[in-house]
Amino acid sequence: MRHPLVYQYWFLSNEEISYGKKSKLLEYYGNSYNIFEADKKELLSSNLLTASEIDAFLEKRSKCDIDRNYDEFLRTGFSYFTKEAEGYPEKLINLYDSVYGFYYNGKLPDFKNSVAIVGARRCSAYGKKVAMELSKRLAQDGYTIISGMARGIDTYAHRGCLDGGGKTVAVLGSGCDVIYPSENYLLYEEIVKNGAVISEYQMGTAPIPANFPRRNRIVSALSDIVIVIEAREKSGSLITADLALEQGKDIYVVPGRIGDSLSMGCNKLISQGAGIIYSVDSFLQEIGERYGKTVVNQKPNKIEVKMDPIERKVYGLIDYYPKNLSTLLEETKMDHLALLSTIYSLEKKELICEVMKNNYVKFK
Repeated sequence: MRHPLVYQYWFLSNEEISYGKKSKLLEYYGNSYNIFEADKKELLSSNLLTASEIDAFLEKRSKCDIDRNYDEFLRTGFSYFTKEAEGYPEKLINLYDSVYGFYYNGKLPDFKNSVAIVGARRCSAYGKKVAMELSKRLAQDGYTIISGMARGIDTYAHRGCLDGGGKTVAVLGSGCDVIYPSENYLLYEEIVKNGAVISEYQMGTAPIPANFPRRNRIVSALSDIVIVIEAREKSGSLITADLALEQGKDIYVVPGRIGDSLSMGCNKLISQGAGIIYSVDSFLQEIGERYGKTVVNQKPNKIEVKMDPIERKVYGLIDYYPKNLSTLLEETKMDHLALLSTIYSLEKKELICEVMKNNYVKFK
């Protein structure tokens, strides 16, 4: 008899059975070996598959060289984990529409004291700053950061965690071997070295929009707490928050300005009872008491950058929300060319950056 892992890989990689039905079949038959050996009559009697699904399943199985397929996968350098294996993440076992298994690259953490950080892809400079600072401090306190490696808040959450020396896990909406967005190639490599990239989707699966809402249930399930930083009124982040509520997770939100489109989703969650993060220190203290964690007061060392009085004045008028050049002209009463010269100097010192034409935010 073949090793059980061969049958597990065969069942995990099977595309004739939907993700949702795999766990039901496993519950009915007990293991993937029994599923592999089941004949048409037995499969029909389970009432879990339609006749057409059974025919497609049996035809594909008859042509499948499961030993060769298993050996080929082993040579890819990727790994997989299924419900049949000892140590499978407990947080995924009783999940609604549960996950039979997933592929991964890297080293899986134990998922204890895990915090998901999600938010807008097109986030503001303020959202970036909060995501990086919050995830860095959480990492320093020993929390694992879970996110989706998307552009924006997800990317900065992973980056902040890595900067804090922590473990982070990216749950993809594509195959585990498909890096999306492509510009996150280096981030992907760093995550693999300091955590893991995981996906329930088959290897090579493209990042189509329909995959991401389903992916979000795993992000929230693996976490104890879900933090939302900047979210529009209708967004994937709110889907994650809704799933987290169904799973009994705690939800915290970084509040935003009234009328700001990036704040609509967050402020709506607050109105529905989500916790508010009004201070990184107080938030860490609150969850630290709950999980028996000692707060590490490691605040980033600030490198003093020299500014002349005019530079300091202009810098003081810019924050983490974009400020237009015309507004700065009105507030500073400066000559147009003199203000542009000062802005250029602040940009060279990497104190501010232009996020859109003639709109500036603090960079540090």
